[in-house]
Amino acid sequence: MSIKNIFKELKPLLMLGIAAACVSCSSKDEQTPSPKGAILNVGVKGIEEIVSKSVAVAATKAAVSGSATPSSRHFVSLGDVDALIDTEAGSSAAVQQTATSLQTAENTSAKAAAGVKAAASIMETGVKFRLVIFDNTNTLVYNQEVTSGVNPQIELVAYKPYTWYAVSLNQKNVSMPNVPSTGIIARSSLENKDVLYASGSFNALDGANYLDIIFKRMTSRIQAKLNVRGLFGTIENSTSMSLVKGSNNTTALQMGDFNILTGQFSNVVDVNGAVLGTAMVEDTSNPAGTVKVANFFTLNTTAIAANSLKIKFNSLKVTLDDARIRTFNANTYTFPDAYTPTIGSTYAVNIRLIESPIKVKGILWARSNLVYNAAHTDKYRLKSNPGGSTAATKDTEFWHWKSATPSGASGNIDPCLSVYPAGTWRMSTKQEWESIGQPDDKKELLGLLWGAQYAYLWNRDSDNPENSAYDDNLLVLSFGGYRTKESFGSSSVSGSPAGILLGALANGECHYWTSTNADTNNAYAVKSSFSRFAWLFSWGSVTYPSADKMEGRNIRCVRQIVNN
Repeated sequence: MSIKNIFKELKPLLMLGIAAACVSCSSKDEQTPSPKGAILNVGVKGIEEIVSKSVAVAATKAAVSGSATPSSRHFVSLGDVDALIDTEAGSSAAVQQTATSLQTAENTSAKAAAGVKAAASIMETGVKFRLVIFDNTNTLVYNQEVTSGVNPQIELVAYKPYTWYAVSLNQKNVSMPNVPSTGIIARSSLENKDVLYASGSFNALDGANYLDIIFKRMTSRIQAKLNVRGLFGTIENSTSMSLVKGSNNTTALQMGDFNILTGQFSNVVDVNGAVLGTAMVEDTSNPAGTVKVANFFTLNTTAIAANSLKIKFNSLKVTLDDARIRTFNANTYTFPDAYTPTIGSTYAVNIRLIESPIKVKGILWARSNLVYNAAHTDKYRLKSNPGGSTAATKDTEFWHWKSATPSGASGNIDPCLSVYPAGTWRMSTKQEWESIGQPDDKKELLGLLWGAQYAYLWNRDSDNPENSAYDDNLLVLSFGGYRTKESFGSSSVSGSPAGILLGALANGECHYWTSTNADTNNAYAVKSSFSRFAWLFSWGSVTYPSADKMEGRNIRCVRQIVNN
C-alpha cells in the first residue's frame, strides 16, 4: 500500500484525535480560573423615564422663550407677584427624549395600555450610588459606594451565581447612606430625594464580566420650574419653595423606609420638603440665574383634584439689576389642572413670575418706565425703580414713538409687547391717560446745593393691595425731560429736573408717549412741568399734546392680560 493510501485510511482517525485534543484544552481552560478570578466591570446605562404620550410640548416652549401670548386661564394675580402657570406631563428633558429614544415600553403592552412610554435618560457622570452584592449562599461580598462613570472592577469568585442591588439618590456631592444587614434604608435619609433602584443576578465567568445598570425611579417626580425673567432679576439663594395641596396647604410629599432586598417601601408617611435656591437646578437655556428647577419626590399616588396642587413660597427673593434684593410676601400659587402621581413619572409645573402692576381707576399700570438694555437677553425691561431718566440714559430710556429700540426709526411697533413674557404688557393709550385724571399728589426731592427730582403721584385703587417689596405703592410719574430730535447726527436732553440752593431756583418737565397716533409725523404725548423761583412755584397740569414722533420720550406700559 502506498504512503498516499495509508494517509488516506488514517486521516479520519487523525482528525478525531486533533478534535479531542482541542476539546480537552478548551475544557481545561474553562475549568481553571485565571489568577484574578472573575472581574466585574460596572457601568450605568441610564435612568428609565416614564413619560405621558400627550406631553405638553407647547407649554415647555412658551415657558422657555416667552414668545407665545400668555393665556389668561393660567394667569394668577395675588397683588404681590403675578404669575403665569403651565403644567406638563414630563420634564423638558423627558419631552426631548420622547422624540428620539423611546425604548422599553414600546414593547410592553401593559404600559402601552396605560398610555405611557419609557425612555432611558442619561445619568450624569459623578453621581453616587451604592452597590450591594450577595453570593449564592446569601453571604455579603460587596457593599460600597460607587460613582457613575468610574468602573470599580470588583473581584469575585468565578463560576458562582451572584445577586446584586443598586440604589442611588441621584446626587453628586452627597455620600450614599450605608445599607445595614437588614437591607433597609431609613426614611430620614430619603425625604424628598430622587430614589433610584435596580437589581438582578448573574453567573460570574472567569475573567471579565459586565454589569450595565438601568435605574428605575421609585417615586413620582414633580419639577417646579421657577422663572423670574418677568421680575427683571435673578433668583436669590435664600428663596425657598414647598409643594402643598388642598385647602389646608398640607404637604404633597410622602416617603418611607426602603428595603433594597425587596424593592419596597414601608412606614410611608407625609413629609415636608422645602427646596432652597441653592439646591435648585439651573436651566441653562435661559439667562443665568433667572430660571431654576426645584425637584420634589413623593410616594403619594392619590389623585390631586384640579385647583388643589400648589407651590408655596416660604421665601421669595430676587436680586435686581441695580444689585438690590427685593423680598416678596410668602404667597401660594394654585395650579389649575388635576394631577394623578405615577411612580416613575415626571410632572412639570412652570411658574413664570411677573411684576405686579399698580391699579389706578381700573387700569393696571407698570410701576416703572420701560428701558432697553442690549446686554441682557431680555432687552426690554421695566426699570428697577420709578426714578426719572437723565442725560446719561437718553439712549436707553427715551424712545421714539413706537420704535423697536429707543433711538430706532418711528414705526408701528409696540415695544411694551416685547417685555418678557411677550404679550404681557402694552403701551398705554391717550384715553387711558386721560381716564386717571390729574395727579393726587406731588413729590420733590431737593439737593442741598444743587440737584432735584420731581414726580406726580396717583393713589392706587382700594382693592389693589399694598406691596412692601416695591419702592412705592402709588403710581409714580417721574420728571425726566425728553430727548430732542436728532440734528446733524446728535441729540440732547431737554427739560431734565434741575435745582439749586434747596430749590430756590428749580425747574423740570415730564414727557411720556401714548400709543395713540395723531398724524403721519406726530403722536399724542403726556406732558407736564414744574418751576420754582424763591417762594413762587408752579406745578403744571398734565396735558396731552401732539408731538414729533422722532423725539425721545419715556414709556409707561399697562398690563395686557388680566385674570378671568
